[in-house]
Amino acid sequence: MRKPTQKTFNLIQQVNQLLATYGTMTVRQIYYQLVPLGFNYRQVVYILKTGREMNLIDNQKIVDRSRPSYGTNTWGSLEDFISILPDAFRLNYWTGEQYRVEIWTEKDALSQVLNEEAETYRVPVRVTRGFLSTSKRIEWSGDNVIVLYFGDHDPSGLCMDQDLQTSSFMELKGFKRISLTLEQAKLNNLPSIPIKEAEEGGKRGDPRSGKYKSVYGNRCWELDALKPDVLRRLVRDSIKPLLTFDLQQKIDYENNQRGKLRDLTKRI
Repeated sequence: MRKPTQKTFNLIQQVNQLLATYGTMTVRQIYYQLVPLGFNYRQVVYILKTGREMNLIDNQKIVDRSRPSYGTNTWGSLEDFISILPDAFRLNYWTGEQYRVEIWTEKDALSQVLNEEAETYRVPVRVTRGFLSTSKRIEWSGDNVIVLYFGDHDPSGLCMDQDLQTSSFMELKGFKRISLTLEQAKLNNLPSIPIKEAEEGGKRGDPRSGKYKSVYGNRCWELDALKPDVLRRLVRDSIKPLLTFDLQQKIDYENNQRGKLRDLTKRI
């Protein structure tokens, strides 16, 4: 391997500072934090690859959440399975409440960051991956569901949540876009990207760009550009006002039930 330049070493240090601050991150999240320094996406990918090859960047802190794995959970023995039961127990805090809250996002790569905060309140995170399929619209529909939505601020991104709110296949109690908004993009000084024009036949670019440009201009912003701690704060601040129960009381009851499970597994 060719010896990296001093510039490469300096950038590796900056990446490690980001990881020390935010924990695990996707390549795209790291890229957006380095855009103000003048680096393009290809350079960032090269730096992350080089840094990990040299063991200067922790492999476990760079994650790819866009490629799921499938398979059946297995255990080495019945004892191994029983031992996980107490810690695996999660109380549904919203059982019996007048409504339940969910977070929906178009960005699979950010689902774990959102879930890290939402899990505290037992709020599920659902990934739409763009425009939601009819099957999922029917499955996720619920007249007692309040959706907190996280998506890009671009022509299709703004259309996605509007499409969900007006879908004939969905019945929801409430729907609110939490992020990304234009105000948040400006407040956090997020890097913008140019809108790709739709060519004849709509084969390239976004066919919704014309309407978007008439309101917001020729630039758009991606949710990935927000710092992870800002995303977590937005999750927290959007859920808290909707709580209809005493959170600590739920936590205490859950811990009590786990204690009973531990006693039971010991006897088994």
